[in-house]
Amino acid sequence: MQRILILILFSILLTHTSMFATNPHNVTFGEIKAQHKIWGIDVSHHQSTINWEKLRTQKPYFIFLKASEGATRQDGKYLENYKAAKKLGILVGSYHFFTYKSNGRDQANNFLSVAKHKSGDLPLVLDAEFAQNMPAHRLVGNELITFINVVYKRTGHYPMIYCDYNFYILYLKNRLHSKCKLWIVDYNNKPDCKWTFWQTTNKFKIAGIRGNVDFNLFNGTKKKLKSILY
Repeated sequence: MQRILILILFSILLTHTSMFATNPHNVTFGEIKAQHKIWGIDVSHHQSTINWEKLRTQKPYFIFLKASEGATRQDGKYLENYKAAKKLGILVGSYHFFTYKSNGRDQANNFLSVAKHKSGDLPLVLDAEFAQNMPAHRLVGNELITFINVVYKRTGHYPMIYCDYNFYILYLKNRLHSKCKLWIVDYNNKPDCKWTFWQTTNKFKIAGIRGNVDFNLFNGTKKKLKSILY
């Protein structure tokens, strides 16, 4: 009997986690509702014009918006999307796409010149990804830490770090302040670290947005999500 109970419990656990751990590309809106997940999306100008009235029908708990890239570029849809999301009462966060063509200080200043970080918003985010030609290991780590420190000094808050798990291990593990939260990208497995957000797929479909969009899970309850707001 004990063995049977163990097998049943294992089967239930496997079924409960398989949608997001072993089969993340098959996430659907119906499955999210059925499992009561605290979920959200992230968008940029690549999603073009969003139909916010349609998006309202499948209202995500949160949405992250691209604000800037590198030392000079700013997302042309950012302010429009920020106002629209706030109007719908969706929790909003802003992110910066880090490039390796300029230093961390200049990129942080560009980000903060446009990014909103009002009371009630989600943490600001540093989006750090692998590029085709990566600079020297030490240089990458140093410039990312510089970006983080500039944001902290100017806002009083450490930014959250969005990255692939392997990127985190290679460049940032043991270098981040304990208050830097992690938003991990892994389309195959549940992250093996202390994550706050987990991007499970970039092929999610949602009303109001043409094409695919990134889907993200929050590691906690609604109450916990509210506790990390500015």
